[in-house]
Amino acid sequence: METQILLWCVLTPAILSLAFVIGAWAILRSKLTIAPDRLPAILAVIGWSIAVSACMLARQDLVWPALDAWQVVLAPIFVSSLLLAGCPWAPALTNATDSKSNAGLWWLIAGLGSVATAMWSMPTGEGWTDMLPLHRPWMASVAGAALINVWSLDRMRRTGAAPWILWVGLAGLVAPTLLAASAYGGLAEWMVSALVATTVFAIAAALLPESKIGRLFPAVLLLAASTTATGRFYTYEEHPAWLYGLILLLPTCVSIPDAWLQNQSTTVRVCTAVSVAVVLLSVIGWFLLGDALFAEPTEEW
Repeated sequence: METQILLWCVLTPAILSLAFVIGAWAILRSKLTIAPDRLPAILAVIGWSIAVSACMLARQDLVWPALDAWQVVLAPIFVSSLLLAGCPWAPALTNATDSKSNAGLWWLIAGLGSVATAMWSMPTGEGWTDMLPLHRPWMASVAGAALINVWSLDRMRRTGAAPWILWVGLAGLVAPTLLAASAYGGLAEWMVSALVATTVFAIAAALLPESKIGRLFPAVLLLAASTTATGRFYTYEEHPAWLYGLILLLPTCVSIPDAWLQNQSTTVRVCTAVSVAVVLLSVIGWFLLGDALFAEPTEEW
């Protein structure tokens, strides 16, 4: 079992992601004249989606009519993220008319992608009838949190954090993974593959800032928000509402101190973001897994 998890949840997404990173690097060296600022980002979205899907295809018995919501939500995430990567890069640093037009289109796609992700994240079927009252508030929470997180990280991008913006998205993905680990093994395995794939692309974005691979961050944020909702529906624990709110908005929480540090050095900004993320993830991990990790073993009779 451990070997299979290592193969499909760690090694496979890492190798697939690395292959697409090499492809993006090759595009940069080829000096293409057709959308050179968008092709590597598009390739990153495709590669990340394939790497994340590989674990599910290998580890889950997929029968299309019986797929769970968390197994199909990657479809709207992929489509919206691909459109965002291919759209002329919106919120730009200039005030030109065409730049504002691109920004409007980009945010329209981001909004529709957030709503679509929220809708597809809700489990349906006879087994979930008693959970239907939670659908509306959770759809609103997922869509709202995803869009707020995208806005927060885009603000960081526009103030010089583009090379390491995916690391903030990765921190936002760790919290739902902890929730998944406390709720459902199959979902947790899938999230591990997402963490591995995102880590590879985050390293590449830092090493190749001219590649614009960091534009992958909306996909990571949409998946994090969706998985938080899935973890809520699959868990048997009654976690407080503020904990779910913290998990949903962790990337935004990390970005808040950075708003006052945007004129500081990259080292200061990164160290602050890491510190805030570690503290928040420690709090989340304690409330989600503390009892399981530190509780005394049950006596056997």
